[in-house]
Amino acid sequence: MLKVGVFSWIVLTIVLLVFPLGFLFYFLFKDVTKYIIVFWNKILSEKTLSKIRNEILQENLVNTYQSEEVPAAQQELSEENSLEEIQEKPSLEELVDREFSKKKKKMIEKIVYEALVFRKEWKLEEYEKKIIEWLAIDPNDRDLNKLLADFYFNLWNYKKALSLLKKIIEIDPQDHKAIWQIGEMYLITGDFETAELLIDKAISINQSNPKYYVSMVEVLYNTDRKKEAVEMMEKIVKLRPTTPSYLLTLADLYLELQDYWSAKKYYFRVLEYEPSNEKAKQKLKELA
Repeated sequence: MLKVGVFSWIVLTIVLLVFPLGFLFYFLFKDVTKYIIVFWNKILSEKTLSKIRNEILQENLVNTYQSEEVPAAQQELSEENSLEEIQEKPSLEELVDREFSKKKKKMIEKIVYEALVFRKEWKLEEYEKKIIEWLAIDPNDRDLNKLLADFYFNLWNYKKALSLLKKIIEIDPQDHKAIWQIGEMYLITGDFETAELLIDKAISINQSNPKYYVSMVEVLYNTDRKKEAVEMMEKIVKLRPTTPSYLLTLADLYLELQDYWSAKKYYFRVLEYEPSNEKAKQKLKELA
């Protein structure tokens, strides 16, 4: 009888200890698992944002000034003088200026042609030299400065790009691309406050360029304003509703905020435009 009583106490003690501890470990494991998933989704979101940024930084190396015509500022050199000047007999000084402009125009056309050939052949050093040679003829020309600044920016040579971009903004304070590019430099170096001010200014000048919004998403994400980052990403998707990379980033951000319905919605939209996207497929299986 005594043995039965002792056994009962042992069983009761085990029940009283094991079950509460079991529940405790269960909930702890559940919370730890949830944080691991959130952390992993954060890493995926950062990778996606980084990929988009790298694509943007590499973009336009060949496509910048895609037209092989002389930039707008240089095309103006080919225009004749106004009707009033034609009607009046030009002075000797004006004739000299016109002759100099014609020679200058021919020199520029030759350099432009050679530069475009080097760009097509990906002879970047020769291309750079030609732009500098061209710029030496007219150092204050905005188009030429932009061309060289883009070249350095897309090759991550920010030291050289920055001085040119500042000069561009001095010539034209409303040049949103130059403002955004400087903002990108601050973003990459981790100065998010300065980056936000510059990128926000670029957006206020030009509200239709998704690149600027992507940069702002990255600023907001890196300063723990994820809900604002989602709102900004929604604007990007409205501007480019069929771009899978933007849709995927938005889905990842919603997943990180544990808005699973919205995440599934955008993963499905990714597959509408890119049916072979493995990440979207895998995420939808996990969320099923």
